[in-house]
Amino acid sequence: MTSHSLAQSTDNHAQAVLQRADYVLPTSAAVSAATPAAPSKLSFLSQHLRFLTVDGLTQYRYVDNDPKKVKTRDELYKVSTRVQLNLVGDGTTYLQARGESGRSFASSYDYTGIGLHDHYWSFNLKSLYLGQRIGNRFEAQAGSLEFDRGAGTEATYADNDGWMEGYRLIYASPGHEGLLDKASVTVGYVGDFTQPNAFARLFRMGDENYIQVLGQRRLGKPRELSLEFDSLQAIRYAREALRWQQLPVVLRPDLCVETITRASDDATFGWSSNLQRNWDRKGRWRGGVFYSDMPSGMFLKGSDQVLLNGDSYVLGKRMGPTLRFAPWRDLEVSLFGSDRLDKTPGPRYRGQVTLRYQFASWLNRALP
Repeated sequence: MTSHSLAQSTDNHAQAVLQRADYVLPTSAAVSAATPAAPSKLSFLSQHLRFLTVDGLTQYRYVDNDPKKVKTRDELYKVSTRVQLNLVGDGTTYLQARGESGRSFASSYDYTGIGLHDHYWSFNLKSLYLGQRIGNRFEAQAGSLEFDRGAGTEATYADNDGWMEGYRLIYASPGHEGLLDKASVTVGYVGDFTQPNAFARLFRMGDENYIQVLGQRRLGKPRELSLEFDSLQAIRYAREALRWQQLPVVLRPDLCVETITRASDDATFGWSSNLQRNWDRKGRWRGGVFYSDMPSGMFLKGSDQVLLNGDSYVLGKRMGPTLRFAPWRDLEVSLFGSDRLDKTPGPRYRGQVTLRYQFASWLNRALP
């Protein structure tokens, strides 16, 4: 439940660390001047354990549904960590887990007690899965998985804090040799939105109500495109997303536009876009604006929601600004605002200020 800029920053940071998952810490360069010393042997932790993300956040949030109907005016906190344990030293076989605060599919924050709500503490293992690389191109995953959003975001798809149980096969083409840079097929179960404990949901490994087929491709250096087909509780969806860095228009902003089509059972169409750009050479200041139009019936089956998209965007027509300031490498402050433009039930105004610190880099360096 973060702003788009914060979610994007988190996803980019996690992806960058994942790309370094095979990296082995170098041995010390210090040697004796008289007699060369043998390289020191790396410990089990240094060889096998990687902190992908370790984030601590605090957020002030205001939400109202209508005039004089304030839902949230509170200080919240979030603790989130993603860890990879390489069962084989080079990461050919691995376990990956996400432990996080928050008590539901669309929530990773808890109340501090400062504001309208009483304090609450929670921390759950929300995802846990086994991964196996097969040669240079394939990878299989099984367990409580993360969603694959392609080039898109939580605005039109599952909330960043969500989960699912199932199986995934990934094909990756090294060096952009194939038609697609990545293709994946996922089969599993989506639901149990109020059960954040992965162990309590693993019995769903034998159930199936969700299929995703996704393809992703970089179109030159500045553009990335993903196309996917989804079936969720027998409802068919098609989803497309495009990212374009430095769009060739005034100010040269970065564009992300995504669409989703419900192709069966009350067909409907939704979309979202955002424009962002760096406001200084070092990229410390980054700001933009988003627009989201997600019909209220997009994920509805009868009276039940079959999927929950990002809670910062929810459903309906919404628009708002985003801003991020990163004074240092691991510290950032972000602002997010949202204004409801139609009569869709739910939040009218939403505003949040978030302070986030990333601990993963120094924890990895501290491993013996």
